[in-house]
Amino acid sequence: MFIAGPLHCVFEREIAALMARMQSCDTRRDRYDDFDALVDLEDRARGGGASPLTLRKIAEVRFLVGILREAVRPVPVASLRTVLWIRGLGNSLRRSGAAPDQPHAAAESAA
Repeated sequence: MFIAGPLHCVFEREIAALMARMQSCDTRRDRYDDFDALVDLEDRARGGGASPLTLRKIAEVRFLVGILREAVRPVPVASLRTVLWIRGLGNSLRRSGAAPDQPHAAAESAA
């Protein structure tokens, strides 16, 4: 039982370090690496006699990182304002009768 105390602290410190590193993950590969590190930490904590509270913390973080690694888009997404602007441009082109490949004609007719 005496050994579980120091190991508990080691696992707690390691998960804190992983969480700090995760805040700067920019690429998909980084997110997958962090998930793999959490799986490895969970296995070592389980084998090392970590407390149930520590195991639960690791499992919760691993679960959330697993969701985020799939949910975060690796490419930028257009803002709503941009989408609405493009949609409005398309509507004005249709009303003016200009072909979509001739945006200057619609701009000139609108002016």
